[in-house]
Amino acid sequence: IGRFIDAFDDPLIGHLSDITKSRWGRRFPYVFGGAPLLALAFFLLWLPIPNAIYFFVVLQFFFLMYTIVSAPYEGILPEIAKTSSDRVSTSAWRVLFGVIGAGLGLMGSSLIIQRFNFPVMGAVLGAVALIAFWIAILGVRKRLAQKTGDQPIHLYTALLATLKNQQFLIFSLAFILFSLGLNLLTALIPFYIVNLLRLPEGQTALFMALVLGGMLLALPLQTKLSSRFGKKKIYAYSMLILGLLFPLLFLTGLTPFNPFWQTAGLVVLIGLALSGQFIFPNAILADVIDFDETKTGLRREAMYYGMQNTLQKFSFAISSIIFGTTLAFFGATVDNPLGIRLIGPIA
Repeated sequence: IGRFIDAFDDPLIGHLSDITKSRWGRRFPYVFGGAPLLALAFFLLWLPIPNAIYFFVVLQFFFLMYTIVSAPYEGILPEIAKTSSDRVSTSAWRVLFGVIGAGLGLMGSSLIIQRFNFPVMGAVLGAVALIAFWIAILGVRKRLAQKTGDQPIHLYTALLATLKNQQFLIFSLAFILFSLGLNLLTALIPFYIVNLLRLPEGQTALFMALVLGGMLLALPLQTKLSSRFGKKKIYAYSMLILGLLFPLLFLTGLTPFNPFWQTAGLVVLIGLALSGQFIFPNAILADVIDFDETKTGLRREAMYYGMQNTLQKFSFAISSIIFGTTLAFFGATVDNPLGIRLIGPIA
């Protein structure tokens, strides 16, 4: 229910951000003012209050505040990076710090929970997120657009124009299908480790670290290749490579190779190709937004990123259905792991 509700606020908040006029620009008020509330919502999630209604309300508050901050934040890229190379470079740096942050968050949260408790972890990581958003938005505030187009556009008109943009629809189809596959594999990891590799579930962190390590290694290479061959081509090839690698997860334990090392090598290769799927989408969508402006005369960055987020959230729901159905029909145990094996080829 929460994700269904959450799926519809991205375009609305993105549209409000696009039409906002202020002395600080269109995006600044949302990111700067929303970050403290986002940090508070994250902290409230971890309070030991055993009440389902409380948790539902707080979770919706967290989803809403995340959208209020992230939808305008996503719309900043086309404003501060005007050329293709700048957009790829900016996206690559963002992915780099995102991977580092994910690694520190995975390790740091566990240490804080062990040393203190969940509420302290929520307070610390909430504060870290607040500081990070404030550093980002204050650092680029002078480069943010101060106004919208000459004529404000109605929400319905903006939505219709976005969905009629053929380039956006083609790009979104590729992006959503990839997100669906990635969500399937993310959900698969604990089942895969416990039932196929027969390792403790705690080993999930090790394999996630291998994926993140592969992504970090490939970032400079992906960026360099895109400057030579173009980001569209490298984006397409990285997706093709992932499409060839994912089905190999089916073979774990069915070959003469050691299952642990076979999986470890495969996830590193997946990480190497995966970096392209995080670097290029925002940069490509920025180009689509530029094309839209030549047709409409309006800058609607956050609306486009909001619509992309909405479609991506629907892919979350679809992947959950596919994942649960596959494991239920074909098996998800040590003795009958066919459902677990099939997730890779489906992805």
